Amino acid sequence: MSQLSILIPLYNHNAVAFVKELYRQSAEAGILFEILILDDQSDAEYKAENAVLQTLPNVKVFNLPSKVGRSVARNFLASQARYDYCLFLDCDSEMVDDRYISRYLPYCQGENVVVCGGTAYRPDPPDPQCLLRWTYGQRCEVRSAAERNKKPNTSFSAFNFLIPKALFSEIRFNELLRNYGHEDTLFGFELRKKGITVIHIDNPLYHVGIDTNKVYLEKTRQGVENLKLLTEQYDDREALLRDIRLLRYYRFFTRMHVNFLYFGLFYISKRLLLRNLNGRHPSMLLFNLYKLGYLCSLKYVKL
Repeated sequence: MSQLSILIPLYNHNAVAFVKELYRQSAEAGILFEILILDDQSDAEYKAENAVLQTLPNVKVFNLPSKVGRSVARNFLASQARYDYCLFLDCDSEMVDDRYISRYLPYCQGENVVVCGGTAYRPDPPDPQCLLRWTYGQRCEVRSAAERNKKPNTSFSAFNFLIPKALFSEIRFNELLRNYGHEDTLFGFELRKKGITVIHIDNPLYHVGIDTNKVYLEKTRQGVENLKLLTEQYDDREALLRDIRLLRYYRFFTRMHVNFLYFGLFYISKRLLLRNLNGRHPSMLLFNLYKLGYLCSLKYVKL
């Protein structure tokens, strides 16, 4: 019989319907399961909405005394898991269909099987204030398993993945990264170092927690700052350059001695870039140029 620990970091989102559906599908599959949730200092209104989850059998909600971030939250949840396989999910998800749990069960065997299910977005555009995140998701995250399997470890995503608990305990998420961005990238690197190739299947969840443009741009800047941190402290810089295109462009600009020139152009054009990114037709090319310009604005990025 399959045994599954479903692990969900939770922050400022009503996850009741999602968790109840996970519970229903797991119970109908006839498996041993638990659902463990870490509420990472959500606001009081969300804590009140999610309080009902603590009344469900096999569901446990943890609260820590201070905010820890997604990497620490996932590591903590895995340390509390009872069963051999861990299914990590983001809280701002919804089911695409009623076969989600059953599609993962054939992979609950073996020691080194890591499986990513993928990400989906609803086709109707959201409020204009959220178009940047939705557009990025549609253009850059929604990919079939066949596409993701072409670069399996580079395509690793922590949004929706299955891993044996024993293997996870050997890798864990890098707690150096407390803010948003690139914890998935490092986890994929570490799997590759162990000779483990991620398996991608078509078993997506809808990502429904679409950030506003303002929030997503701030998270984007945090992600770029994480890249700077990684260039200073991660021990495999070549892996970063191999898999992170933004760093490759930055190194090229540095070697050509034009990064300060690019920063000057970025500074002059930043308002125009932000006008597009906050508008009704955000350009992913301009979004990439914005990230590169922000990276150039950070001092002492060494590559």
